[in-house]
Amino acid sequence: MSKILDIAANMKIAGDVFHAGEFLMEEMEARGLRQVDLANQIGASKTEISLIVNGKRGITVPMAVKLEKVLGISAETWMNLQIKFEIETLKQKENQNYKFVKASKKDIKRRNKVLL
Repeated sequence: MSKILDIAANMKIAGDVFHAGEFLMEEMEARGLRQVDLANQIGASKTEISLIVNGKRGITVPMAVKLEKVLGISAETWMNLQIKFEIETLKQKENQNYKFVKASKKDIKRRNKVLL
């Protein structure tokens, strides 16, 4: 899996965090499954599978359960991948919106007096 995944908002997330759709795509390739084949097996549209594989839609709980039945990979694994990606995406967005404000020595002394 790639270490950096481009997502719709042009953000990049480094490290081991990737969209669950990337894992799905690799599983499909390893099994020789086309998107339309998987869609038919789980009762979803090819468009829905395409959106997931391309990182434009997340895996929902119902989809995770369907994938578990067809691919034998637990629904919990799918949801863990998805939620980890969403958390890291949100953290990155939040870090862009906020700057860390360093407390002055005076503020630290004042805070310590209140805590004691």
